[in-house]
Amino acid sequence: MAHLYRFFGELTAAGKWRLDEEEVVHALKVLRLGDGTLIEVMDGQGNVGSGPMAIESKSKATMAQVADQFTAKDLATRCIMIGALKPGDVDDLIAPLVELGVDRIIVFRQEDTPHFRLNDAAAQRWNRLMRSAVKQSKRAWMVPVEAVESLQAGLSLVTSYQHKWMLTPDAQRDLQTISATITKLVGAVALIGGEKGLSPKEEMEAKASGFQGVRLGPWILRARTAAPAAAVFLGMLPRPK
Repeated sequence: MAHLYRFFGELTAAGKWRLDEEEVVHALKVLRLGDGTLIEVMDGQGNVGSGPMAIESKSKATMAQVADQFTAKDLATRCIMIGALKPGDVDDLIAPLVELGVDRIIVFRQEDTPHFRLNDAAAQRWNRLMRSAVKQSKRAWMVPVEAVESLQAGLSLVTSYQHKWMLTPDAQRDLQTISATITKLVGAVALIGGEKGLSPKEEMEAKASGFQGVRLGPWILRARTAAPAAAVFLGMLPRPK
């Protein structure tokens, strides 16, 4: 089957998809797609349609839906919670985490982390990268990328998760062994510190919130390596049928 480019849009009351304006510009100027090209359009809420694109102007295009599908949201969320890294490092992680099946990304500011690492510009950039990765990987749902001002604020967002793992190199148990024993998943989150890891105070806060220490292997990984490695294990956890 030929590859179909996927774009974000809105399903109108008339049963047609209307592509977002920036998506039309990308389709015409960057991808150079022509009128009648078969494409896919999604709303990020589980709905995906496919059909021929109808170009109406340089910034407007619609699609008459030939085939459609709805993907129910997976309630067994796989979450990566990571300390805000230096500029650019979180950017580089967004696409791999989304493409590896992570359902939620929480970036938190640690005590010695500059506030600018979680400013509005960074949050907007991460959202753009997430949207692009969702389209590329053909996922039907948006992946929330949330920036919070402290570890405690992040911990409050995952209180209902069934499995809570804190990555630390001196842990006695490894994530691969633990994840292999799980047969039914409600939700799992892997907590990763920034460049300096988690402070003793942060580790205590995490443990008080139900997190258990685990390691990924015998070596100490950088945060930008540990995050996608943990995402692989989270992606292997059973999904509801």
